[in-house]
Amino acid sequence: MKKMYFIIVIAIFFVNCSSTKTISFDQKQDNIYTTPALKNFLSVNKNPKIVLRISPSVLKEVEALKDEKNFDYLYDIIENQFLRKGFQVRDRQLFSQITTNDQNTINYEQIMSKSDTELIIEMTRFNPAISYETNTYEDKKGNSKVEGEGKYEMYGAIVDFKVILITNNELAGSYKFHYTPCVDGCLIEQSLKDKNKMLKKMRKKGVEPYKGMERDDLEIFIRDATDKLINAMRA
Repeated sequence: MKKMYFIIVIAIFFVNCSSTKTISFDQKQDNIYTTPALKNFLSVNKNPKIVLRISPSVLKEVEALKDEKNFDYLYDIIENQFLRKGFQVRDRQLFSQITTNDQNTINYEQIMSKSDTELIIEMTRFNPAISYETNTYEDKKGNSKVEGEGKYEMYGAIVDFKVILITNNELAGSYKFHYTPCVDGCLIEQSLKDKNKMLKKMRKKGVEPYKGMERDDLEIFIRDATDKLINAMRA
């Protein structure tokens, strides 16, 4: 995965610093499970028909982050990755109309017939502002030290998917992907004391520091996570 740099609280680094410090975090492991049924299905169906669905819990989470506008483009990234890998992607709005009815009587056989879809790829969790904190760092000589004035905060992300085989309404796979910041180390060039002073000045001016991954980095993470998902499904 392409190396990415994340922000402490805002994406600004300063050259005038009190000391050179590097912080790092241990990579969180992905959690991947694919059922034999899904493996068998994909071994026979090389170009399966899928639809991407976003769970209500994800929409609420995004709404809480006040990031709905920036979230929309991630749909296209995920769908485009599936298209590139030979999947036939169905219109998710049409699928939603087909599966929603007042009587709630539609079954999975009808869904498959009316939507011409075989697999549901559902995003069940998404958070681009997972906080990672540490009060330890390495100095320029590689010595581990404890920060006496507070802690450092960086942002990673997490996304969960599940795959449903529509033919028999079977949960056929579950996948959790992490992005952990600063696995290879991030150079900190600003003292915590000066950073906090600067943030206070920004807030007085009505500027709220952004908390979370920057858009370019988030795009790379979602694209890579989707590739991992597809490879895991077909493994």
